[in-house]
Amino acid sequence: MPRAYRLAASGSPGTLASRKGSPMLEWACALLIGLLVVQPADPAPEPQAPDRSAAVKQAVEAAGKKGFSGVVLAAVDGEPIAVVAVGRNANGAPPKPDTLFEIASVTKTMTAAAVVRLADMGKLSLDDPISKHLPGVPANCRAITIRHLLQHTSGIPGTNSEGGGDDLRAVLPVFLKGGPRHKPGTHFEYWNQGYALLSEIIARAAGEPYTSAMRRLVFEPAGMKSTVFTGDRAPTGASVAQGRSRMGPPRSALEHPYGAYGFQYRGMGGVVTNVRDMLRFDRALADEDLFGGPNADVMFEPGQSGYALGWLVRRGPYGEVHEHTGLVRGFTAVSRRYADRDGFIVVLCNDDAQDFRLLVDAIEAALYAGTEDRVEGGKGVVPLVGLYTGERGSLLVIEAVAPDAAAARIVWSEDGPVTRGLIKMGADGRFTFDDGSSKLVLTAIEAEGRVMGVRIDAGDRSMTYTRE
Repeated sequence: MPRAYRLAASGSPGTLASRKGSPMLEWACALLIGLLVVQPADPAPEPQAPDRSAAVKQAVEAAGKKGFSGVVLAAVDGEPIAVVAVGRNANGAPPKPDTLFEIASVTKTMTAAAVVRLADMGKLSLDDPISKHLPGVPANCRAITIRHLLQHTSGIPGTNSEGGGDDLRAVLPVFLKGGPRHKPGTHFEYWNQGYALLSEIIARAAGEPYTSAMRRLVFEPAGMKSTVFTGDRAPTGASVAQGRSRMGPPRSALEHPYGAYGFQYRGMGGVVTNVRDMLRFDRALADEDLFGGPNADVMFEPGQSGYALGWLVRRGPYGEVHEHTGLVRGFTAVSRRYADRDGFIVVLCNDDAQDFRLLVDAIEAALYAGTEDRVEGGKGVVPLVGLYTGERGSLLVIEAVAPDAAAARIVWSEDGPVTRGLIKMGADGRFTFDDGSSKLVLTAIEAEGRVMGVRIDAGDRSMTYTRE
């Protein structure tokens, strides 16, 4: 039985004060400005679908002309409105809508789903100390819980990344060397190896190897019949992507990127799938029969830095968003769910040099432009949330992190740098933009009770951005 979707944080410093705006290249302007057409109020849903489908196809094909290679699926209310394949594999063959790609760290969303199912079955608790399930955990790490691993808040530094193979006794002291740098639960630091430990917790709680448990707990119930792991044989008749890489020679999606599927990669990456199975996983997460137990809601409750159980959760111009990205030799991926609108975008790419951010934003605009959330009373930074274009074609994206803070990024051009910063509201109600080198004044430009643009003052010059 379908269940309503559920939920709200990114940003890192760059530099802005000395940056001169450069014009956006033609394809980005055509995509992101041409697609962002305000729709009439209360449009009838039937006429909308063909327009959105064509707009998504246009966005992907335009990206394909600029080098993007892969497959994209966009869905509304659980139904795909566009499935588009463009480009070429490393072996020259074009990808197909059912082509299999490795999804790298997007695997974490599925590992977390298996943990939640085991918790609902009573096989474990999210707040169990990991020492309850993993023998040999040192005393200084016994405050770390399963939830801490899921949310990257164990306190173990991300630099503890050595170790591999299948022997837990060998990798545990390497992974946990030095113990937590911060009290568990108080500090976010992305740590891949925490998900490797989760793979072993899943195996022990389920009484079978991690890969078998994932098939039984996640893939089979969701109907993901084409989904496998690196090192597996391709399903009969399946098309398998060949990835191009800046990090090494080309590789098949089924080839191990790190030699074997041991603790060096297990649980954190390694799922090989296609866009249709990714949509089936999205549907499974919204199904009360599969994820309707007592731990279902906490899966999307954001912790430190907005990271929930396997998902980054934030609030954007179109409501609550659940997202994860992945990057591994030969492949990149993004899975994005629109919780308030029952929407879904997945992008699978067979080139690890591709930056898909502009493409994903363009697809989002194709689906939802003109329907941005309106906030009564204009409280905090939330009225600023949205997508803006600058006088010279640069893009400004603002996403809420908290009522008084928002993450912002300025995309200067297709291949140019991206400036990241944090917008904060002071006690006097004024906004500042902190790009890591300076705090600049940001002024909202309002019309008819709504923020229609912003101006950023940088010394003796200013930049004005208009809401799309």
